[in-house]
Amino acid sequence: MNKAMTITNKALLKVLLAIGMTISLWSCQQNPKVSNDIKEVNALLRNITIEALKSKDYDQAQRSINALILNSEETSTDLRNKSWGFIQSAIISLPQELAIEVINNSLKNDSVNQSSNQLFGIAKVYISFKMAKQALKTINKAVELDNNNLEARFWRARLLTINKEYDKAEQDFNYILKKDPKNESYSGQYASFLQETKQFDKAQEVLSRHKATPDGLFKRIVFALQNKNLETANKSYDALKNLSVTPEDENNKYFLLAEAAYWLEKHDESLKYYKSVSGGKHYLDSREMLTHLLFEEKKYDEAIELLHQLQNAEESYAVKAYRLESQIYKEQEDIDEAILTLTNSLDIIPNNPDLLYDRAMLYESQGKIKKLKKDLLQIIKDNPEHYNALNSLGYSLADHDMELEQAYEYIQKALELDPDNAAIIDSLGWAQYKLGRYEEAEKSFNKALSTSTNDLELYIHLYKTLLKLNKESEANALLEKAQKLFPNNPKIPLMQTLN
Repeated sequence: MNKAMTITNKALLKVLLAIGMTISLWSCQQNPKVSNDIKEVNALLRNITIEALKSKDYDQAQRSINALILNSEETSTDLRNKSWGFIQSAIISLPQELAIEVINNSLKNDSVNQSSNQLFGIAKVYISFKMAKQALKTINKAVELDNNNLEARFWRARLLTINKEYDKAEQDFNYILKKDPKNESYSGQYASFLQETKQFDKAQEVLSRHKATPDGLFKRIVFALQNKNLETANKSYDALKNLSVTPEDENNKYFLLAEAAYWLEKHDESLKYYKSVSGGKHYLDSREMLTHLLFEEKKYDEAIELLHQLQNAEESYAVKAYRLESQIYKEQEDIDEAILTLTNSLDIIPNNPDLLYDRAMLYESQGKIKKLKKDLLQIIKDNPEHYNALNSLGYSLADHDMELEQAYEYIQKALELDPDNAAIIDSLGWAQYKLGRYEEAEKSFNKALSTSTNDLELYIHLYKTLLKLNKESEANALLEKAQKLFPNNPKIPLMQTLN
């Protein structure tokens, strides 16, 4: 027998014996050893749960969580609440189906159904699984049991806001703020509620009661910008600039100043403050934003130097850094170097869909359709529902008169996944056009134009189709419309030559 398995079995046997011993002790309420024995059993159950979750032995984790819930019935209220903090996080770590089974079992226990805090814990599990209806039902029961469970009422107010039950949400916010007026988490969320319900001045007034902090002032700036109140936004920005903070909070202040300056279109100040962030949790975000600002200013060499640093960071930052470096070479019309950058990145981060997609689009610009096809098929193999890859593959094949029936199928699949996407509808029409199905193509292009009127390609495709259908007057009317919408586009004269 496997040694590790033997140890596990012994541990489980110990737990079962301990539970049995504890249950027998519960019947003797006078026994002073009860609480200590329960603590020991719970500690062992927590360890088993943690190990089971680490090894993805979810059945064992489910059993030990159920045992913890059962055991918590006999503990004091304080111990029960502490135990439920662990139980809640453990349930969330299970696959949803098993987590719901645990919840259903727990709701059969009287102690759970009679505990506001435990029901609130279950509601938060439902929230983590995006089961808002069940969460609200459970949290209502928690509040019924204890009207002064402020955390439960706070979360209920947020759920009611999501459900757009604004009157009920405001009642909860007013109640908890009356009970705990100094709680900035409550008042901050209430301010967000007021912002959502277009009570802009009141939202600013609530935030103004808070002690000035970088995060609080930044929130005021964001709210003011959402309300197009530049005066308040600039006042809060100046207050943030002049706010004294501890050395530990300087990087956070600089980052928030940089973000605010960017949205206030103070680009020089934004650049300065991003450069001032020298560490902390926002360091990589600052480096990333710096590269975009330098890109916008066409300071490509400086941008690439920073991008090379980000390419050594964690994958999410590295991928974006490789993509932006490739974009820089594309802007400089050095497509070969752009492709080489992505190829090198894929050696480090194999089969990343974003990197593959960007490289495929560069291959398309060079007419290298076989290479494009290889990259896009790899994306589709890894994710059959990647509708952008399906659409791009279908469109490119159709545009080059290759594998037209297969191209049509790729686009159809993309459209099933995103039926209202104007670009995909346009691709469908283009495949139909290439297949000689002009009446169908006309319907597709008109449908695409009813969704989006900002893409000249849609007008060009419909224009060509109308000419094929001998609808010259309609084609000319469409051409006139395109000329007004896109007066300086060099493709307009090319449309005229088709007539």
